[in-house]
Amino acid sequence: MIPTSNFPADTRDVFGSKNCLPVRPAAEFLITLLRCAPSPDEQGCPPTCEELETAARVVAVDAATVWNALQCCFPGTSQARRGQVFVMGQQRVVGPEGQCVGIEQRVTVALPSCKCPEGESP
Repeated sequence: MIPTSNFPADTRDVFGSKNCLPVRPAAEFLITLLRCAPSPDEQGCPPTCEELETAARVVAVDAATVWNALQCCFPGTSQARRGQVFVMGQQRVVGPEGQCVGIEQRVTVALPSCKCPEGESP
C-alpha cells in the first residue's frame, strides 16, 4: 500500500492532524502463476527438447493470458464511471526452480479515496 496524490507515484506529502490532503491509497499486487516444470527423470536424464518447448509455450500463453485478462477485464471490476484505475508493471518469467516455472505480473491499483471529515477543508 502506498499513499498517492498523483497516481501512480507515491506521495512525499507531510501528513498532520490539521490538514486533509487529496491523497488516495494505492496497492501494488503481484500476480503469480506457476506450473510444474520439466525435470530430470528417475535415471537423471534431462527433459527432452519437446518437453522444454511445450513448457516454454505454456509459459508464453500464461503470460499473454494474464496480461490480456488485466487489460481487457480488470477495468470492469469497478463501479467507477471510467472503470478501475490501474497501472501495469513489469511481467517476468520465474524459474524453472524447485520444479516450477511461471510468470509474475505487477499491477498497481488506485483505491477509493477517503473523504475529509466534516468541517475540514481539502
